[in-house]
Amino acid sequence: MTTRQFTPLDRSERDHVLRIAHRGGSAYASENGANALRVAAEMQADMVEIDIRVTADDRPVVAHDDTLKRLYNVSASIRDLTLRDIGTVIPAHSEPILTFEEVALTCVALRLGLYLDIKDWNAASARQIFRTLDSFELTDYTIIGSFRPDWLAEVKSHRPRLRTSVLFGSVHVDPVALAQSVNCDYVHPCWENAAPEPHMLLTEDWMQRVRGANLGIVTWHEERPSEITALNNLGVDGICSDTPDVLYNLTGVLA
Repeated sequence: MTTRQFTPLDRSERDHVLRIAHRGGSAYASENGANALRVAAEMQADMVEIDIRVTADDRPVVAHDDTLKRLYNVSASIRDLTLRDIGTVIPAHSEPILTFEEVALTCVALRLGLYLDIKDWNAASARQIFRTLDSFELTDYTIIGSFRPDWLAEVKSHRPRLRTSVLFGSVHVDPVALAQSVNCDYVHPCWENAAPEPHMLLTEDWMQRVRGANLGIVTWHEERPSEITALNNLGVDGICSDTPDVLYNLTGVLA
């Protein structure tokens, strides 16, 4: 039996930043795959960030890209294929695309929280995601994020207890106005390439405004040790990284 426990998402109940393995331990294993989840747990991640796509038969699956070209050299879109089709066209030697239910089951066993990046969304797939989270009692250890505020509003309308996080790329976005417009719990600036030292964009004024609105802060995937250290010192709630081992070694007590 595992000795790991789920990490509480509430800031008051934990003593370190949320260590979020980006697409699992993707620096060391195939992204979003079963082995990447196991690597994330072995490297002491608290959560795994995974990407949700929807198949032609409305099954939520875990894949970043909308097509199979980059990872499998198959010129087909996930939304145009059924789950059975995907299993047929992916080369036999490749790591399979997992259903959300398969990932959730693995995360329960490994005591990993879920940070879902919703890339596709419809009512049928949403019902399956909610049902899976309910069945596995994962609601309290899940954050649902997206670049689509309207989808996050839908999540809150159906599951008010689920924590949500709004992603955005521009440094000119008002994070508080954006989050409050759809009742989000976290803001997630995706600024890994926005500046040579992107932590500098999280100014004192920016941090105070977000914290003053009682919003949490999850940051972009970061692999540079100096940036991870700086983000940890700023006191953000969560940091994503392809290298969860580096994240673990450089993050300690919350600021």
